[in-house]
Amino acid sequence: MTSGARKNRRSIRRGRALLVAPVLAATIGGGIAMSQPASAAARPDAHRFLSAVVPCESGGNPGVVNEIGAGGLFQFLPSTWRGVGGQGLPQHASAAEQWKRAHILYAQQGTSPWYASKSCWGHKI
Repeated sequence: MTSGARKNRRSIRRGRALLVAPVLAATIGGGIAMSQPASAAARPDAHRFLSAVVPCESGGNPGVVNEIGAGGLFQFLPSTWRGVGGQGLPQHASAAEQWKRAHILYAQQGTSPWYASKSCWGHKI
């Protein structure tokens, strides 16, 4: 093989590497971005989002409890309620207290805690 042919092959390989590297980086980067939870994406305004969640989760009834024990406007599980500083049970707290704790949870986890009802609130925000 002549030195010119070797030089040409190196140039082709280098050119392929320059072409493949950005495509590979975009593919890997895109996969990582797509695997992030909903809360990692741009968050909607907290009050607007939570206002869309209330009718979906509780129908606006601050005293409602579902079959698995989640209660209140935002259907807090008791452990989640305590995790954001709530006392007692969410369905026994005032609506203002439930809103306060929902804002805290939203600031911590974004839309993730309410993902199960996304088919209801998703088109409202």
